[in-house]
Amino acid sequence: MKKVFLPLVAVVILFAAACSFGPKEMLIDSFEGDINNKTVDYGASNTSSLVVSADRELKVCGEQSLRLDYQLKTSGYMWAARGYNLDVKTAAKWEVEPNKIPWKNFNAISLQMYGQNTGSVVAFDIKDAAGEYWRFLLDDDFSGWKEITCPFDNFFARKDWQPEKATRNDILDFPIMSFQFEPRLPGKGVYRFDCVKAIKIQEKKKR
Repeated sequence: MKKVFLPLVAVVILFAAACSFGPKEMLIDSFEGDINNKTVDYGASNTSSLVVSADRELKVCGEQSLRLDYQLKTSGYMWAARGYNLDVKTAAKWEVEPNKIPWKNFNAISLQMYGQNTGSVVAFDIKDAAGEYWRFLLDDDFSGWKEITCPFDNFFARKDWQPEKATRNDILDFPIMSFQFEPRLPGKGVYRFDCVKAIKIQEKKKR
C-alpha cells in the first residue's frame, strides 16, 4: 500500500505547486489575420513614412509576423501600435484581453525581433491602465530573429510626450492596454516583430 500511496502524494504536491506558480508565459499577440490600417494604429509625421504589412516568409509564431517599412527623417516620428484604447478602435487584436491576463504572475514582456545589425534603435512602448506611456529601447545590434526580454522594472516613463488624459504618476499601472514600436534614428529600413508575450523571469537575488 505504501508503494502506491507515496507516489500519489508526490503527484498531488507537484500539481499543487504548479497551480500556485501559474504559467511562466502567455502569448499576447502574434500578428495573425489582416494587417492594415484597421488592425494596426500607425502613422508618421509629414516628413517621414511608415508602411505596415504581414510577412509570411520571415516569422516565428503562427503564419506571419508584423513588418514595418519605414523612412524616418530628422526630427520626424512614427508609431505602430496594437491593443486597446487606441485611436483605431479595431486595433484590439490581441490573443487575450488585457484584464484577462494575470499580470501579477509576470514581471516582463518578451518579443521576437528580426535584426539587421544596423546599429539603430527601436523604442518599444507600453501604455498602462492610466494611459501613461512607458519605454524600453531595442538595439538593432544583431542579425536574424532574436527573443528580447523587457523586464517591467527596466521600462521608464516617457518624458518627451504623454497623452493629455494620461495620469502621469510614474507608476506602471496594470493592466497594460497596448504596445507600440517606434524607430528612433533617421534612416530607411525594415523591421519585423513577432511573438509578444507576458513572461516570468527569475529575479536576481540581492546580495
